[in-house]
Amino acid sequence: MKKLISLISIVLLCCVCLWGCALFPEADSTSQVTTLPISSEDTGLTLHFIDVGQGDCTLIESKGCFALIDAGEYSEANRVVSYLSKEGVTSLEFIISTHPHSDHCGGLSQVIRTFDTGVLISPDADYDSTTWEYVLDAADERGVQHYTPELYDTFQVGAATLTVLSPAPDAVYSNLNNYSIVTMVEYGNTSFMLTGDAETIVEKELIRSSYDLSADVLKCGHHGSSTSTCEAFLQKVNPSAAIISCGKDNDYGHPHQEITDLLREYEIPMWRTDLSGTIIAKSDGKEIYISTASDTSAIEKATNDPSAPAYIGNKNSKVFHLPACGSVSEMSDKNKVNFQSREDAVGAGYKPCGSCDP
Repeated sequence: MKKLISLISIVLLCCVCLWGCALFPEADSTSQVTTLPISSEDTGLTLHFIDVGQGDCTLIESKGCFALIDAGEYSEANRVVSYLSKEGVTSLEFIISTHPHSDHCGGLSQVIRTFDTGVLISPDADYDSTTWEYVLDAADERGVQHYTPELYDTFQVGAATLTVLSPAPDAVYSNLNNYSIVTMVEYGNTSFMLTGDAETIVEKELIRSSYDLSADVLKCGHHGSSTSTCEAFLQKVNPSAAIISCGKDNDYGHPHQEITDLLREYEIPMWRTDLSGTIIAKSDGKEIYISTASDTSAIEKATNDPSAPAYIGNKNSKVFHLPACGSVSEMSDKNKVNFQSREDAVGAGYKPCGSCDP
């Protein structure tokens, strides 16, 4: 696997990332977790997995340059534009619309009208929808070049490189999801696999290709649906962490139990936008740090207070939770018990919460 980073103790990693920063050192049963503050001065690549509800939106940032992949539904456009503005975006090197379903392309028309954009990249897939027409109209109005990528095309975002892995120019699918532009984002010895809504048929095509699919972080396809992230593909990517973008209490049941069970089976920690909101992953070229905290005070607490509990149990139900789980806020203080490790909680007879998946 083309990385210096591998999985540490899944339990300690998950608790650290929940408050602020997670470090992936060499995997070992005796590995120690070191919590470090995220420094923008020594991280050359940041991926923002923006919470847009039941949809997808990823901002890529490197050395003062930005690119965007998808932008959720049209109803999320203001949220996306506001987030990008807050992050200092004034222009985008390029925008990728992975495929023209509204939960991916809906917000792009407003993004294009707000920020100077170098090029709009989308697959060659016939799809007639008002939402997609809005995107194309916005690109025409702003004079944004529209480009269909070739296999293994590369694009630069600052010091990071994005490579297109799918679809092939002659690919024909019955399901629009499979036309999704699949990309690998690399910086130094770290890498991210981003799959849009590509399903198992595409994953198996990628496996048969000669490309090295190994990546440190996998953004699970199709919002964690069982149509994607097949076991063979997961083994080939062999990620140290997984990201799932989906809406809270969505109508599709994403992420599906089959996928969360598979990730647990392979001891791959997962971060979900429906549980944690926007997820931020930073790379310095050697190590990756993931933040899911919504405020800096929580980050500072995790960084400066090594005694903060990793898990919180309910004395009545004998279930333990991640500290940010909604169930914790509903507990009375007298029913709470703190644990510093998952082993401690299980050893005390507590079972993991089915919602926050500690």
